[in-house]
Parts: sequence; structure tokens; C-alpha cells
Amino acid sequence: MTLYPHTPQDCQVVAARPRSVDAAQDDARHDQPSALVAHHLRHRVQTAAAVCNIQLHGNWQHAVDPDFTSITKTTLANKLYVVPTTPTTAALPVTPTKGRDAVHFVRLEDDQDQEAMSTTTTSRLRSLWFTCRQDPLLVLWGVVYLGISTALFSWKFMHYRHDVGMFNLAGYAICTARGSAQVVLFNGFLLLWPVMTRLHYLVSKHTPLARLFLFQHRIQFHITYGLMYYVAGWVHVVAHLVNLLFKVPCASEATWDASILARANDFAGKPKPDLWTVLVTWTALSGVIMFVCSIVAPVCKYKYHTTRHVAWNKWGHVFDAGMFGITFVHGVRHWLESAQAFPILGPPLALYVLLEVLPRYLCTRANAITRFTKTQDTLVLHLPKTKRFHNCLPGSFLRLHVPVVHPREWHPFSIVAEDQDHVTVHIQACGDWTRRLYDLVHPNLFVKIDGPIPAPAVSVHKYSVAVLIGAGIGITPYLAFLQQRLHQLTTTDVPKDDQHQTLYVHWQTNKQELFGAHQHLLQDAAALPNVHVQTYLTGDFAKTCKDETKLLQSVQKTVHEQEQFDVISGLHLPLRTRLGRPEWSIVLKRVAESHPGAQIGVFFCGPAGLKTTIGDVLCNVTDDATQRGHHVDFHFHPEQF
Repeated sequence: MTLYPHTPQDCQVVAARPRSVDAAQDDARHDQPSALVAHHLRHRVQTAAAVCNIQLHGNWQHAVDPDFTSITKTTLANKLYVVPTTPTTAALPVTPTKGRDAVHFVRLEDDQDQEAMSTTTTSRLRSLWFTCRQDPLLVLWGVVYLGISTALFSWKFMHYRHDVGMFNLAGYAICTARGSAQVVLFNGFLLLWPVMTRLHYLVSKHTPLARLFLFQHRIQFHITYGLMYYVAGWVHVVAHLVNLLFKVPCASEATWDASILARANDFAGKPKPDLWTVLVTWTALSGVIMFVCSIVAPVCKYKYHTTRHVAWNKWGHVFDAGMFGITFVHGVRHWLESAQAFPILGPPLALYVLLEVLPRYLCTRANAITRFTKTQDTLVLHLPKTKRFHNCLPGSFLRLHVPVVHPREWHPFSIVAEDQDHVTVHIQACGDWTRRLYDLVHPNLFVKIDGPIPAPAVSVHKYSVAVLIGAGIGITPYLAFLQQRLHQLTTTDVPKDDQHQTLYVHWQTNKQELFGAHQHLLQDAAALPNVHVQTYLTGDFAKTCKDETKLLQSVQKTVHEQEQFDVISGLHLPLRTRLGRPEWSIVLKRVAESHPGAQIGVFFCGPAGLKTTIGDVLCNVTDDATQRGHHVDFHFHPEQF
């Protein structure tokens, strides 16, 4: 076979040199022994690997020697005169160096450069439309949520519209203020339900109705309720500023005396107050503090979104907690009506403290790590299992607390595997916390774990066809599911749905050493029926070193055909590793064509930009199929932590 394409479109050939020089050198080469020819070509492959910063695994020289030594003169001439598209200075393969900007599965910046990020407004709207179209329950939730919010606002608005005394004093401003306050309380009631992870886990594990609660969108719900809490609060503040600055000062004493405010505890028996008299009351002061918190908290969260420094997110939620707590005492002076915060916000807060706060900080026991493994910038921890983690759902994650690293911070990590005594997590060096953990880890290091917490990956078993996409260390949420499939082969109670489920596992990374971290699991899983494992090694070499990449692909193909061994990943897989970025439109279109009419779950864990890209591809594939008269039913489940 030909190891390297030599057509004009596939490679760049040295420009013609004078015949006297070319002829002499060609004749000399043609007379060289075949062993020397093979040596030159082996060196050529090694140089190509060095240029691409790829390490070739296995005895690839032995596998391709027959091809090297049997190359014809014409083929040899074409191969040796190929000029790389980029200057070649390296001579030997180089082991990838340790990257300090690597990140664990929550933030997968190491693969951030692998896709063109689609961030336009049109793209986001199309993605939202696709999500709503694939999940009618989400549309129903949106309609019900907006309907209840509008109804509560209108109810309170009209209540004060018909209160003659207050309407004469403050007009529509007081109606707007009270209506928006009711929306604040409604969203405050909903705010904590999406983050009650223990409740979610119990429902997901013990009832088939879990899908009705839309747990896969819990983070979006939490953000939506929080945003509405802010916005309604700002409307409330602006409306009251209109009251204090314009309405009340312009009202007569008779109008003031006829209003409910004149009989409030702070103003009863007193003349109409001025602005400063109102501002020094507890109700006004607490409102000012809440307003300041509502401004600072979003700024902190925006900084976290742009910098990914956990401290910003922590302080944003500290200000949120302050604002939420002050809401309880904001209306205790009963200016207009009895305080409503306690009966509305009290039950979810009490349940959150009971289910989340107390178990995490008071009921989690510190255990010593007995086993760990370090490879490059990746840390594998085998954590002592607590009672709650027995038979946990595949695809769940846990929160890890290491007091010696930070006395208060908890960080989420996917559960990769579990046995009778341990749960395993893979941690890749990221910011200060994970790098410090990587440096400080040692036998008998004490840690605490909290969980398990359900993630979208727990829904993989619900689909007859599932596509599992991981970027970088984002493959970890799906490894536990593959391990479960392997474990089921040794038992007799294999669920009937799992027997016929088809899995497509696609893992892309620009860190070649990661392939070896899950070698045995991937090889065993790929041998299962209806499980297809495809790996990708991405990087700039696919664009800047096209000729070298094609040469390595030819060597890779030769070795794989002879030994079923992939020299890029070092794995024995039916499908060899692809060099370069995946063509997601082709991948997903083939899956849809192979399973017409089936519900296809697409699960993803990786950077936000790649998530948007895959969402756009799903929209395009679905639209194209619809135009051709075919039915494609994709359900997209990006990972949430």
C-alpha cells in the first residue's frame, strides 16, 4: 500500500531543479539498499511526529517495515521530495509538557480552541428554539411560570389600585411597587428548589416521574429565578423612589392621613414625614442594603463568568445570601400589610438548610485518602466511600472538600468509578485550588465528600440510542456508565432496555497522555455489542502541519490494519484515533440516518463554546432532515454542575 499520498492536491512538491543535479541525486538514491531507504522513511515519520508534537506508541517501525522496504523507485521519489507546509526543525518525538492552564470538567479550557465559538444572538435564539422544540415540558414550564408571575403582579397591582387612600397618595407607583414585591417573593420561593441536590437524587433514583421535574435544566431554572429576583427588586426600588421623591411630598396632609401609611408603626400620630425621616427607618435602611447587594452580586458573578475565579462566584452568593436574609425582616414594621416573607420564603429555606447545609457541614466525616495516582497534570483520587454512595447512579458527581487546601471551599467532580470501598474521581490541574491539591496530596490526606448529586448523564439509560461526547477530561461523566455496562455482563439482572441500547462514545482531547488514563475501560467497552468508541486528538497540527499529519495517518492506518492497534492513542480499539477536530454535522447525521425515528439522546460535557456549536449542529441536522421529510428526534443534555 502507499503510506503517503503523493498526488498534487495532497502534498507540496519541491520545485523542479536543474536536471544535472536531480538526475545525479536520484540515481544515487535509487542505488541505495532497501534497509537505508527504510531508515530514511522511519526518520521521516519520526520527524513528522515531532513536528506535530505526537508520540507514537507501540512497535510501529516493525509493523511498517515491509512497506518501507518494498517501495518502488517512483513512490520513493515522491515521498522523499515532499516538503512540509511548515518548517521542520525537530528530529525526535517530544513528550507533551505539563500545561498550567489545564482545567477539570467544570471548566474545560484545554479544549476551548477546538471549535469556532458561536456566540451570536441568532445562534443562541436557535439553540433555545431547538431546546424548547425537543422538550415540550420546558415550554409548559415557561408558560406556567410567566402566567403565575403575571397573575401575582396583576393581583397585587389591582389590589392597591382599588385602595382609594393609597392610590390617591402614590398613584400607580405604589401599585407597581407592591406588584413587583409579590414577584420577588414568588421567585424567592422557587430559588432554592433547583439546588436541593439530595432531593433531586432521591427523586431520580426512586421514581420514574423524575423527567417531569426537568432536573437537567435545574441550573438554568436557578439562574432564571435569581435574575427575576433582581429585576423585580429593582422595579420595586424605582417605584418607591418615585413615591418618596415625587408622590408623597406633593400630597396634602389630608391625603396622607387617609392612607394606610399614616397608621403604620413608624408614622402613627405624626405629621407627613420628609424624605430623611423615611430613610432612617428600618424598612428603608434594609431596602437600601438589599439594593446594594442586588447590584454587587451580579457584578461578582459576571467577573466569575469572565475570569473563572471561584472567589468571585463565592462572594456573589454571599451578597445574595445577605439580600435573601434581609428580605425576611424588610417588612416587619408592617407599613402596608403583614410581613409575607416568613410564610413564603421560610419553608424552602428550612428544607434547604435541613437537606443541604447541615448534612454537608455537620454530617460529612473526614476520611483519609489511601490511594492516589499522579500523571502529568492529572490527579486520580480513590476516596473512601460513605453509606450514601452505595449503588449510586452512574453519571452522578460529588463535591470534594479538602480542609488543608481551603477551609471552606467545595468543588464538584464526576464520579468516574466505584467499588465496594471507594469512589474514584479524576482531577485536572486548573486554578489555585486544584493545583494546590495536586502539590499537597499524600497518603492519609483527610478529605470530605458530599453527594452523590445527579447530573444529566444519569438519563443515558432512558434512550435506546445515546451519543456521549466528552471534551478533554469531560469524558469522565460517561466512564461510570461504561463501567456499569461492563459490570452488567457479569450479572443476570441486566435491564432489558440496556441490552438493546446503542452507545456512540466520542472523546476529543488535545492532551495525548489522557488516552492512557482510561485504557482498559475504553478497550473493554469498545468490545461490547452496540458500543462504538471514537477518539480524536486535536491541535494546531491538523491545520499547520497537514503533510506531516497525512503521513502519520498513513502509518497509523497500516499498523491498525495489521495489529488492530492505534499508534496515536496506544489503545486496541476497532476505530483508530482521528487526527483533527470532529466533523459533528457528519457524525450526528450518520447517527440519525442509522436510527430513523428513534429518540436519540446527545450528552455533552465540555467548554461552553463547544456546547453551543454542537447545539447549532443539532438544529441544522434536524432542520435538514425535516426538509427532506425525515423525522429526527434529538434530545440534547449538556452537563451541569
